[in-house]
Amino acid sequence: MVTVATIGFCLGALFAGGAAIFLLLHLGTLREARTLRRVVPSPIGTWGRGRVAAEARTEYGPAGPQIGPVSGEDCVWYHVTLTREPSRRSSDDSYDLLLDISAPGRPAIADATGRVPVDPRRIEGSLRGDPPAVELITVDYRRSQPVPLPAVVPPDIVDGLKKNEKLELTEVRLSHGVPVFTLGRVTGGGLSPGYFTTRTRAEAIAARIDDLGLGRRIIAAFGLGGLLLAGAAVALLRFSGL
Repeated sequence: MVTVATIGFCLGALFAGGAAIFLLLHLGTLREARTLRRVVPSPIGTWGRGRVAAEARTEYGPAGPQIGPVSGEDCVWYHVTLTREPSRRSSDDSYDLLLDISAPGRPAIADATGRVPVDPRRIEGSLRGDPPAVELITVDYRRSQPVPLPAVVPPDIVDGLKKNEKLELTEVRLSHGVPVFTLGRVTGGGLSPGYFTTRTRAEAIAARIDDLGLGRRIIAAFGLGGLLLAGAAVALLRFSGL
């Protein structure tokens, strides 16, 4: 009986811990929904400093049109990395970074009223469930499985590759004319986005409303499950006379 009750208590604690974790995620989603509702999109040409939002399109930045070094496609910005696995430098590292290059200027977004440069460091990732505006290409190269590599990869790196090693070439590219919804802060260097996605504002809000509803059900289920398991363990101990 004691063993069964102990297991019940442990499972109840696990369920309660799960409810707490989902509650934290739920609060984060709630903050995002409130922010998206509070900051209304406005024409880029009317922006000052501070928090802003817009539904716009991606445009060429001050450096003009770019060509993705891996894809060869026209774009407004790119970021390319080349890694080698496993690392030759340290057993603590899983890979060596051999190449890390970006487009020579910032991309921009534009609407009918104007355009503004965008900090590219904030556009590669997306928030939970929001589709990113960037496109990703990955090319793997091994001595046993050679594939054509673009000119951006130095030939000496390929020639010096060992049999047990792999090169991974990655291009993150932001294409021209992509409709985006963005929310962020305007600084002296342009827009520093917190949100940057191909979803519209209405779609982003609707997705979070759905997530909030699902989160409430999960929290209730885990919380109730934890209480029931803990209560059953207490009842079992009392029934057994302990």
